[in-house]
Amino acid sequence: RQPRFQRTAWGFVTLAFWGFYFYLWAPLVTLLSWLIGGQLAWRQLYERQGQFDPYVLVALPLLLLCASVLLITWAEYNRARFRGRERRQPRPLASLNEVAADLGASAGLAERLMGCKAATLHMDDHARPVGIRREVV
Repeated sequence: RQPRFQRTAWGFVTLAFWGFYFYLWAPLVTLLSWLIGGQLAWRQLYERQGQFDPYVLVALPLLLLCASVLLITWAEYNRARFRGRERRQPRPLASLNEVAADLGASAGLAERLMGCKAATLHMDDHARPVGIRREVV
C-alpha cells in the first residue's frame, strides 16, 4: 500500500502524461474539424437550400482575385520604386572616448570592452565600471 502523498503525486504525473498524449492528437482533431467545417461552409455559402447561388459562386472568387491582384501590384510598385536605393545607412561606430565617457570608465577599460564579444563588468559603489572579465562565447 502506497502512502497518500505518493499516490497523489503519481496521479498528477499520470494526468500530465495523459494531457501530453491528447496534445499529440490535437493536429489530427484540428484537421478533421477543419474538413467538417469546410463542408459546412461550402453548404452554407454555395448550396443554400440545395441551390447554387451564382452571385456568391462568382463574387467570392472574384473578390479574392481582386484583392490578390491589388496586393501584388502594390508590392511590385514598391519594389520598382525602391530598387537600387538603400536608404538605411549603418550607424557610425562610437569612439573609445565616447564609450569611456558614457560609461564613466577609463579609456583602457573602454578599449578592452570594445574588443570583447561578451563581457562581465565589475562596478564600484557609484555604478562606474572598474574592471572587466571576458566571457567565452
